[in-house]
This record gives sequence, C-alpha cells and structure tokens, in this order.
Amino acid sequence: MGCCSIELSLTNLVLLGVLFFAGKKLLKFFERWKIEKMLEKWDDAPKDKLILHTVWRCKTLPGISPYGMKLETYLRMAKIPYELDTKDAMGPKGKLPWITYNGVHVADSHLCIQFLNKKFGINLNKNVTKEQAATAYACRIMLENHWMWGIVQYRWIENANTISRLMKIPTIFKLLIPFRSHQIKQTMISQGIGKHTPTEIYQMTEADLHTVSALLGSKKFFGGDEPCEDDCAIFGGLSQAVWGMPGSSFEKLCNGELKNLKEYSERMKERYWQDWESCLDKS
Repeated sequence: MGCCSIELSLTNLVLLGVLFFAGKKLLKFFERWKIEKMLEKWDDAPKDKLILHTVWRCKTLPGISPYGMKLETYLRMAKIPYELDTKDAMGPKGKLPWITYNGVHVADSHLCIQFLNKKFGINLNKNVTKEQAATAYACRIMLENHWMWGIVQYRWIENANTISRLMKIPTIFKLLIPFRSHQIKQTMISQGIGKHTPTEIYQMTEADLHTVSALLGSKKFFGGDEPCEDDCAIFGGLSQAVWGMPGSSFEKLCNGELKNLKEYSERMKERYWQDWESCLDKS
C-alpha cells in the first residue's frame, strides 16, 4: 500500500510537471500569435503615416511613461507628424513605446529615434558642442537606467494606488495591480537595487536629480540656448518628477532645492507642448 502510494505521488508530480511545461509553451505560443496578429493589423496603416504606440493619456501629464514622453517630445522637436495609438501600447518586444511606419515596426524609444533620424535625415545635435552632447548623454543614461528605479519604487512598490489616481484604469487592470507590483519587486531584486531598503533606494536616486541639476546649472537646456536630442529624454524623465509623482521626495526637490529642474521642464513644456492641457485626460 505504501509503495503504491509513493508511486502514485511520483506519477502525480510528473503529470503536474508536464502540464506546467505544456502550459508555459502554450502561453508563449499564444503571446507570439497575439503579437503577430497585432503587427499584421498595423501593417495596413496608411502609407507615410507615423503611428506612435504608447500608454493612454493621464490626468496631470500627457504620459505616465518617461520613455513615451521622451519619444513624443522628440517627434515634436523633429516636427514629424504622427498619429497616437493607445490601444496597442505594448510592442513586439513587450515594451512601450514603439512606432509603425510603412510596415516597419520599431520598439524601444532610443531605437525609434535612431530609425527616424536616418529615415528623415534629422540631426538635433548639429549646433551642440561635444561637451554639451556628452553631458546630455550622461544625464539621459543616468535618468533612464538608474533614477528610473526610484520612479518604480514610488509608483509600484510603495504607492501602487498612485497609478489609478494619475490615469483612468479599467477595473480588471486595477485588480491586477498587486500582482504586477509583486512582479516588479522581483525584477528590482534581480536587478540588484531591490535588495536595498526604500530609504537607500531614494537616497541613491535623489542623488541622480542633484547631479542633473548641477550639470544643468543656469543653462536653458542641455544643448545650451536650444535643446539637443537628449533633452527630449531628460524632459521625459523629469516630467514624471514634476507632474507625475504627487507627494514624492522627487516632486519636493523640484519644487524647492532643485527648482532649476522644474524651470527647465516648464521651458520644454512651453516650447513643445503648447497643447498640454488638451492632451490631459479630463474625464
């Protein structure tokens, strides 16, 4: 009886393992199929029309994604007409934003900019010195790859309800927020920064803003009197601190000790987002 019981348990374990493996394979197949169908749909987009796929509009700023704000600001800086799509926000790489142009689909904001620069012969750095370009590049990399974890910590780990206050979220998505928060926490732990305490994470990421502020100084833009290409990314990040994280230490810094960052953000907003109010979700 005991042996039969053990054999049955082992059989059940093997069966569960097989079902789990098959389930993962089926899920991956479904995800690939879904992406292929989505891309097929956008293959039929009107000729010579650029489609910007990103997250839907928010209540306090046009986009809750710093990368979405970056790419949309770039399109305005480069004077490239575009159509906004918020239904298929996640691209073929599972990231946002992404673009469609004449049947070509490009994901990742930086790769999108490189593609468009080449396609339309755009150079937003033609009047920028090597030192200015290097400073702007360093700030962009720091904001996009390090300070970004401060946004994640504040929005998804400690204040997950902030998301639903900033934008209208379908009920089903609200129910998934705790699950998504757990996933992101595990990602932060795997990356390394999630192994630190919240206080330590904020200390590290607040230092990033202090560095950006010091490098900006009294200049109008990181390109000098005129913005350079990386200004769109820096604005995309800082716009989250100024308008997208109410009550955070980042917002307090921009309103106080680091006010040059808010003044810079206001200049970028006035120059490229004159329709800012009409881009907000007023519902």
